[in-house]
This record gives sequence, C-alpha cells and structure tokens, in this order.
Amino acid sequence: RSNTRLVILDVVASDKEGRPVGDLTADDFTVLDEKQPQKISDFTAHHLEPTTVAAQRLAPGVVSNAPQFKASSLNVVLFDAVNGDFGAHAYAKDELLKFLASAKLDRPIAVFALQSRLQMLHDFTTDTETLRAAVEKYKFPVVVQTTQSMESRISAFGSRGDYHSDDRSIRTTLNQLNVLAKVLGGYPGRKNLIWLSESFPVDLFPDIMTQTSKSIADQSAPGPSVKETIQNEMPFTDYAALIKKVSDALMNAQVAVYPVDAGALGKDDHLAAQQTMNDIAARTGGRAFMNRNDLAASMRTSVEDGSTYYTLEYYPTNKKWDGKFRTIAVKTGRPGVRLRYREGYYAMDPEKLRKQESERVGEDFSRLLQRDAPAATAVRFQAGVVAPSGKSRKVTVNFAIDPHTIAFENRDGLEHAKVVCTVWAYKGNDTEHPTRSDGDTVTATVNPEIYRKIMAKYLPCKRDFDLKPGTYTLKLGVIDRTTNLMGTATAMLTVP
Repeated sequence: RSNTRLVILDVVASDKEGRPVGDLTADDFTVLDEKQPQKISDFTAHHLEPTTVAAQRLAPGVVSNAPQFKASSLNVVLFDAVNGDFGAHAYAKDELLKFLASAKLDRPIAVFALQSRLQMLHDFTTDTETLRAAVEKYKFPVVVQTTQSMESRISAFGSRGDYHSDDRSIRTTLNQLNVLAKVLGGYPGRKNLIWLSESFPVDLFPDIMTQTSKSIADQSAPGPSVKETIQNEMPFTDYAALIKKVSDALMNAQVAVYPVDAGALGKDDHLAAQQTMNDIAARTGGRAFMNRNDLAASMRTSVEDGSTYYTLEYYPTNKKWDGKFRTIAVKTGRPGVRLRYREGYYAMDPEKLRKQESERVGEDFSRLLQRDAPAATAVRFQAGVVAPSGKSRKVTVNFAIDPHTIAFENRDGLEHAKVVCTVWAYKGNDTEHPTRSDGDTVTATVNPEIYRKIMAKYLPCKRDFDLKPGTYTLKLGVIDRTTNLMGTATAMLTVP
C-alpha cells in the first residue's frame, strides 16, 4: 500500500457535428490537476465492438458472480421511485417500456429501481423482451408527498421549488446511490447511468456548482464566495460527508450520469432540480435531458453515447489529502475536437478512506446480502451448494474464490490473504428474516509454491449450516478483508 490514489478518467471525444473521434493517442492529451500538468501513467482507447458473452460452463448446483457480458461500455437504467410523484413514476415507466419495445441493443443494459432499498429488476442483458417483461412486472411503491408548495396547489400554470423531495428522500437517494456505485465498481470500464427521475433532490457536486447567477465582479466582492455560501446552506451542511462519499464512489466506479427528467413538459417549474441535473451530468461526463415529452428518445441517445472513449490514468503530484474538491482539465492539441469527462474528484486521504470503509463494511455487506440486492462482482467466485441428504438438515456451500480479485500481501517471504465467506438463507417469500451463516475471517498464509498453485486455480472457503424443510433463496457473499472489496451471488435451494 502507498499513501496515494489512482485517478481514472474516461474521456469522450467528438467533432463539431457530434460524431465520435476514435483515432487519438496519449500524446494528443494533456491532463491538468488544479492547473498543474500530470503524467499520464496509462492510456487505453475503447471503440464500439460487438458484445461478447462470457463462456461459463457450470456444473449443476454451481453458481458464479462473474459478469456474463464483455463490452466496451455498460448501460444502467435507474428507475427512481423515491423522488417525484405517482404521475411522473407512471409516465416514466410507460416511456421506459416504449424505449425497450423499439430498442435494438448492441450493448448490455441492466435495470434497477431506486426505492427504500436498491432493487435490481434485471441483470445485464441485450434481450429487450426479457427487460420489458421485468419492467412490466415491477410495481413501484406509492409515495405520499407532503412537500408540495402552496404555489403548486393554487396555480394552473406553474410552481417553483423542489416540491417532490424531502429529507428522507435525500438520505435514501444518497445511500442507495452509494450501494449502486459499489455494485458497478466491480465491472471494468465506463458505465452510463441513465437516471430516470422527476426530482433530483441534491447536487452531488455542490462545491463546484456552475456560478451562472454571479458576475465576475460579484466574485471579487468582499464576503463569502459562492462556493463557501453553497457549502454553508441546506441541504449540503447536513449531508456533506455522505455527498462526498457517494460522489467519490461514483467517480471511482467510472460512472457517467445521464439524468432524464421524468417530469417532462408540465406546469411545474422545477428549475432547481434541472440545474442539479445539468451539474451532475457535466461533472461526471454524461448528458442531461429535460423539457422533453419523448423520454424514450432521451434514453436511446444516452445508450448510444460514450461507446467510443479513452481512459486516462494518473497519480496526482499533490499528495496533500485535505478532502477538498480538485478540478481536472483535459485538453487536446487536435483542432475541432470537443472533450467530455468528469471534472474533478475529492482529495480524500486513502488511509482514512480505508479506515472508514472498514468501519462501515458490515453495513455495506448487509445491504448487498438483501434478497433483492444485485450481484456484486468486485470479488469473483464460484460456489457449489450441496443440499441435505437422508435425515440430515446440513447444507454445505463450497466457495472457489478467484485469487486474482483478492489482495495478497508479501511479508517475510510468505503471501497473506484474509477473506470472509457468508451465506444468508431467505425462506419462501420472506425478505426480512434470513437464516444467517456468518463465517469468521479465513486467513491464508502460504509459501511461494502454494501461492502459485492457488493463483492457477482458486482460494477455497466453506460454510456449513442447518436449514428446516422448505424452498430458500441463498445470498452468497465474500469479503476481502484487506481491501474490503465484496462479491455476492444468488442460488436457489430446496430442503426436503
């Protein structure tokens, strides 16, 4: 370990007509961190290539959390059932179904629902019929909003304010976005997050908000700056630490946000939410779509965007980790080329971050082990489930962990790794009271010869526990205790 961090930038390059530019090299780019030139340590060009399906031949009773698809970029639709009202949710769902009915997918899409807990409606696939069936089946919860303004009630033409968000919505949104970032962080490459919502309750990057309402003269005037004023106002003061955590997680996971305003063209004036949409899109390298009734067209454009891009990596020369936001600028010497990329990161202390992650690892892992939680793939494994036989009620789960996804530390000529394997069993339709089999930390301390054998095969881990007769949904999980990276998978089991 070293007290530094790697900054990963995905850069979309286009010409004046908006067509992708795919022939740039590392020498065509200059990266500035707080206006200081940085050395590009790694450079990769990504072009639109046919999506391939990973070949996995699994024995009966064996499951895997390895990603099924390999593509240059992935697309995620986030159906927001927390922010906004019933009418916007219904309209957004209809438009999502309309998009899936007409789309011809050459890259995989996953669909998630943002509610009190993040719910995966369907994993990554290019099968639009399967996605459409999953969305049709989904019934979003009815939320009674109490924050509607008086102007919205009395006016037939317009209202102002963030009228469909409250304190609970903000906290729920941030917590579930953090879960989604952890899930998507296990997939390589760029992820386009199409956030389908009527109300975007909080800016994820308030301390670099575009200062369109202030002139240059205002900025030089005595008193607090716009940046300072924003950070001293609600809701940033209440959620400052959580906002930074979520923003950093999304950026580290290479997520570009594409907000789509589900409110479309209506009587309500929600300029604050639209400003937030623009800011989130600009800061992450995505695009915002608003004031349009054809939401399906907006989603189609979002999916097509960013298929050709470049990944630039660098280690910041400034090692002062003060938690403040640092701006990034990427320039190219190629005339007529426009660049889109995330505009910065929070300079969080890497050691402090690791400590915070260790303190919260139990909470984060518990979220990923919920019955309807999506699979996490940062730590990859296969697992074989052995059902009870005879009069025994003993269930055995044998984990085979991919050693390339966990961290081995070399000390005293030996290789050391620490993992935890866990199984939660949900009986029938129960989603709240699993039978838990939480394992202790398994420590592997091996010599170079055994280490080579493990790297050529897998690292084993095993869980045994008893279950009463019934049908169960098993959530299988692995944590690397060195890095706190996680992997989860789902298996079905019937105990006679």
